[in-house]
Amino acid sequence: MSLSSIYKATLLTLSFLLITLVAIASFYHSPPNQSTSISLFSPPTPQSSPAPKAIKLIFAGDLSFDRYIRQMIQEYGFDHPLQDLKPLLLTADLAIVNLEGPITNKPSVSVYSAIGSPQNYILTSPPETAQTLYNHNLKLVNLGNNHILNMGQPGLTQTYDYLTTANIQYFGNPGAPTHNRYIVKTLKGLNLGFVNYNQFTPNGLQTALDDIQTVNPISDLVIVIAHWGNEYQITANQTIQALAHSFIDLGADLVIGSHPHVVQQQEVYKNKTIYYSLGNFVYDQYFSSETSTGLLVETDINPQTKSIFFTNYKLQHLLTGQTVFKQD
Repeated sequence: MSLSSIYKATLLTLSFLLITLVAIASFYHSPPNQSTSISLFSPPTPQSSPAPKAIKLIFAGDLSFDRYIRQMIQEYGFDHPLQDLKPLLLTADLAIVNLEGPITNKPSVSVYSAIGSPQNYILTSPPETAQTLYNHNLKLVNLGNNHILNMGQPGLTQTYDYLTTANIQYFGNPGAPTHNRYIVKTLKGLNLGFVNYNQFTPNGLQTALDDIQTVNPISDLVIVIAHWGNEYQITANQTIQALAHSFIDLGADLVIGSHPHVVQQQEVYKNKTIYYSLGNFVYDQYFSSETSTGLLVETDINPQTKSIFFTNYKLQHLLTGQTVFKQD
């Protein structure tokens, strides 16, 4: 091969190498958003994380498996009162109810008693109540109410034991030596603090205010379950409204009330929702249309924004001892 041919071959090889190097340099130094003609690899496509599902809570009003309800249970079984509501209750991440009276192994003194007699107001639910609540997904109960001490401190102690055995958590201020006055539940990464206000116990208000302040720093949302007001009044009075506002001013994000045995008004205060009374959930007061109806509240909480969306379900209490969805 002549020197001229060798020179030309070398020149062509160097030219090819130079072009290749320029192209590669261009690929790595292209300004943003500028495409290139060389692709050495395909970067992985970014995968967005799925949005976390909403946290579904269901709140129910007053429940007692005594008096006429106890009679119906003895005839039809413990699943009978809540048979119609069970499919909805089972969809909740957590369902909360006010347990009106203790769970004990003591014989009922109110069953078959005359309406209005002293015995008629002494409530206790049978031991199977705890497992029944669990089977219907009612796994958090409020014990801060005016009937929880109907069987004294021994009845309260039995209630703790039956609930614990059934894997049901509880909270509230019963007005006796107690524990678990408030509780913080973690669901899908969100800390939900539950505080009770029991109007019918000494220092109930100050205790509730103290508990709100204690729970607030360790909770993403604070929910107050209040047992308050006047029975059978369809509108909460100004004193109760002022209390609800003070709870929200102190840091509560939602207030749910019970005790009047009728459904009361709903209010939005400072963008926070108040249900003054959900009325009866499982109860045997059939003497008026107001006491024969109730309200079930479903809340869907966005774990990212902490916003709450509400769905209300109207309830009807039948003479069979069942609570069903009300047909309008």
